[in-house]
Amino acid sequence: MTYYLLKRMLWLIAAFMLLAPAMGNSADLPLSAGYFFEAAVAGKPSIHEVGERIRIAKGVDPDRIAEFSGIHEAVSYPGDSDPDADDFKEEAYGELRSEIRMTYAEVSSARSQIEEGRRGMELLRQMVELSTAQYATGKLDQAGLLKGQLEWERLSETLLLLEKRERIFSIRLNVLTGRGVEEPVPRLEALQEYSPGFDPKELIESYKSRRFLALFQQLVRPDSPATPGEELHGTDSLEVEATALISVVRISLESLYQRARRYRTSLILMGEVAHGSRLEQYKHGKLDFISLVEGLVALSELRREYQALLGEAHVLKAKVEYVTGSDISK
Repeated sequence: MTYYLLKRMLWLIAAFMLLAPAMGNSADLPLSAGYFFEAAVAGKPSIHEVGERIRIAKGVDPDRIAEFSGIHEAVSYPGDSDPDADDFKEEAYGELRSEIRMTYAEVSSARSQIEEGRRGMELLRQMVELSTAQYATGKLDQAGLLKGQLEWERLSETLLLLEKRERIFSIRLNVLTGRGVEEPVPRLEALQEYSPGFDPKELIESYKSRRFLALFQQLVRPDSPATPGEELHGTDSLEVEATALISVVRISLESLYQRARRYRTSLILMGEVAHGSRLEQYKHGKLDFISLVEGLVALSELRREYQALLGEAHVLKAKVEYVTGSDISK
């Protein structure tokens, strides 16, 4: 029995290192973020409807769900009967597009992390079975037995948190799109590495134009409350503000890209080679069970961290596109 479990576990570990991260039903074509935006505006929602979707969606957040009232995230646009409404329809739709892109990235990233976690969890389950059998026959001490069980429990906890996050952001995506709140979100495209290649000067000018539009909105609707943190304090320092913002954005996006690329081309590959070496040593009795478990856990964490970095980069990219009104996908 122990030999069978060992053989099966070693085969699964090898498969874990070779399988591509993206797994799923190939019959269901993944949907893009653009698909959800097109679906969101297909019925030509009014400015008020768009504002309500954004207000409600912003209150749906895994990290501050207790605050869900929508008041702190009020979104204010002119009423649809207001003579200035047409001036702000593009603005409202632009914010909706940005929120959908950010939420899409959160859901896709969480799903990819969950997928990696489940693969690692299946291997840890096999290891726990092996360690239990070996402990019963005296081939493994209690420390080795508990190590496998502890890591399995820790990964189970991580998966529960990721699954909660994925479900909550799926609700947010449904609200933004105008779908049923708890309707299952179809398969999404896997996030790709984003390399920032935009023109900073162009983004600075775009940002300044956007801030002038916000100032104009406050002028024509002085009774409209500004979103917290977004109050306009004047335009005399707008050049400095825009330059500082775009500089920080460029540094942040470049850092995220470099880190993600380093994970993909270096850290994960080194983790796979190191774990493959541990596996060979374990087969020949030159490595203990605890070290084998630690290697598997480290590799699984590297893969999850890579997917988290991709999600962070795409969320930031969507935010930048909204505040500048520019598409920086090129």
